Order: sequence, then C-alpha cells, then structure tokens
Amino acid sequence: MGIYTDVMFNLSGAVVTTLTAMNFGVGAVAGAYSPQLNGRLLKVVIHLVPQAASSLAEHGRYEMSQTNWKPNIIRFWGPGFGLPTVAGRGSDGNQRTHEFVIDQPVQTDWPITGQAAYVGTAPVTPTGIIVGTFNG
Repeated sequence: MGIYTDVMFNLSGAVVTTLTAMNFGVGAVAGAYSPQLNGRLLKVVIHLVPQAASSLAEHGRYEMSQTNWKPNIIRFWGPGFGLPTVAGRGSDGNQRTHEFVIDQPVQTDWPITGQAAYVGTAPVTPTGIIVGTFNG
C-alpha cells in the first residue's frame, strides 16, 4: 500500500452554468473515473485555471458522487479568478488551487462521477482539473 495521486477529472473551455459531466482522467471524453487501486481517496485538489487573457471564472462548483460513499455526493465550491490581465489577482498566473480532505473508500470497480458548473459568473474558457490523493 502507498500514497499516489491521479488526475480524476478535467473540463476545459466549457462555458457551463449548470452541472455538466466532466471528462475523466486527462482525456477529452465525459465519463466516470475509476481508481487505479482499492483503498481510500484521502484528498481532492481542485485547480481552476484561465486559458487566455480573456478568461473569466469568479467561482466554480464541483461535485463528485459514488453510490458507496456516505454521503453519496460530495460538493466543493472554489473561488476563481477575474480577468487574467487584472493586476493583483494572484502571483501564480491567476490559477486557483483548493484542497479538500474527504477520506472516502474507493475500489477499482466503483466508478466516481464528476460534474462542474460556474453558476452565475458568465464564465469564459475556464479550465477545471480535479486531482485526487489516494492510499491504495
């Protein structure tokens, strides 16, 4: 057993204002993510990143669900970024990273569903990336 990280979900350029299925892993196809090993999902890190100087995403809502979890749906809310050309928005190129400790059981045959929405923010080409830290 050991600790490992994996990209669970991503969604780039989508202007979604209602919950929308995220792409699983590093691919470009919406779908469920399956852990590499049985064990526990210890932590989730959400990266909210602009794609261009005209990008905008003031905040994002992310949900992950799995029928064997308690609770079955885990919701995350993360502050975003204004226009990347605005000074003082962040020394990291306007990327916003948010960590959440969740400690939920995972199995390779228990797919996890991920969804994202940028509700009420008039989003323009944001990128959301969900990275999980696992003990398996």
